[in-house]
Amino acid sequence: MIRQGVGAIREMVGLTRGLGNLRVMLGSGLLGMAASGLLNPVMPLYLRERGLGFQEIGALYTAGALLPIFVQPVLGALSDRHGRKPFVVGLSLVTSLMVPAVALVDDPQPLAAVMILKMLLSRSAAPVSNAMVADFAPAKQRATLFSLLDATSNLVFVAALFASSAVIRALSVAGTFFLAGGLFLAGSLLLLGLDEPARPSHAEATRGGAGWGLVFRGLLSPFTYVKDRPGAAALFLWQFFFTFALALFPTYLPLYAVELGAPREAVGPLVAASWLTYAFAQPFGGRLSDRLSRRVGMIVPGLAGMAVMAAVLGAAGWLPAGAALVTLVAAWVLLAIPDGLHRSSASALVVEQSPAPSERGRFMGALGACGALASVLAPVTYGFTAQAAGIGCTFLLSSVSLVLALGCVSRVREASSHATPEPAPVAALTPTSEPG
Repeated sequence: MIRQGVGAIREMVGLTRGLGNLRVMLGSGLLGMAASGLLNPVMPLYLRERGLGFQEIGALYTAGALLPIFVQPVLGALSDRHGRKPFVVGLSLVTSLMVPAVALVDDPQPLAAVMILKMLLSRSAAPVSNAMVADFAPAKQRATLFSLLDATSNLVFVAALFASSAVIRALSVAGTFFLAGGLFLAGSLLLLGLDEPARPSHAEATRGGAGWGLVFRGLLSPFTYVKDRPGAAALFLWQFFFTFALALFPTYLPLYAVELGAPREAVGPLVAASWLTYAFAQPFGGRLSDRLSRRVGMIVPGLAGMAVMAAVLGAAGWLPAGAALVTLVAAWVLLAIPDGLHRSSASALVVEQSPAPSERGRFMGALGACGALASVLAPVTYGFTAQAAGIGCTFLLSSVSLVLALGCVSRVREASSHATPEPAPVAALTPTSEPG
């Protein structure tokens, strides 16, 4: 795993020669993923130790997902007016400082307020970062760059997951929060080295309105884009259904594995095996995507493969005990292959579908709001399904959602070739990561 990660970083260094901003984002992203990997195992336990019940924790995460539905389009629209870098750097700095603040709060109610604010800020920054990608991502080998960066980040995340137990034993839970906060802060400070992207001209900026008018336009952007650009509706619906489908796995895969007979201590390695498979598949998908004339040619088979494996996961619950667990493990690992092969193509497609820079942030904010809405509705829907029909049926529902995502993305119109002229140097190209 370490050898693969080092190899991916070396290839990234070669591909980004002369693209200093991309290397800044690579360093910042790797620090953020290392910190996220350290915090991932301790956050739910920490909240329980501070007196929050399961329902309260669920409400906390729901609130953290609900607010970005409204905040993301607004921040995206504001970044069109005032530039991307102040929002990306500012939100990253504030969020990184809030991570150690969580360790200093003992009372459950203030802790919940800090957590909600942290999730709000970190998730709301995503559309602005994505708009920076669309502004400056190079056309040549775009999907390859996306896949290598994402694969490298995921390998670092898995390595941090494995190291988290030793770090917690050495530093305690509070010390781990401070270490993760330091890594997030270092990654945020690296972003100060980004070149300031060119802002739209005054004439372009004033078209979007001013003050509260700009905020109001941002809030309505998901509806106005569907009305004014019928082709955007397919992209927005794909984002919703794909996010809805993925929201199942972090919570219900471990529960399902234990229900089918897996030892609790084996759940972590089982989840990590899928992450590793996903990371190793990504570079192959990125290179293949850049050779195709249309990104959808890679995305549709990827979603189809994921839908099949999710259906197999659901059907595993009706098999005999031994066969059920073997089927679950095989399907969960195999699901990561089509996911890894197509994900960079989907990222590149979004970049190529985004509009002119003067309204790109608003577009990315509208897309992010669709994903945030799915993140709110999915836990409630899956919880009701699991309670009424069993955990296996939730995976069948996720498979249906992936099929709907496939149908939507297949209707996205794209040019016959994505080899557009080379734009300005890259300023941002990193997967979204959030503390905790």
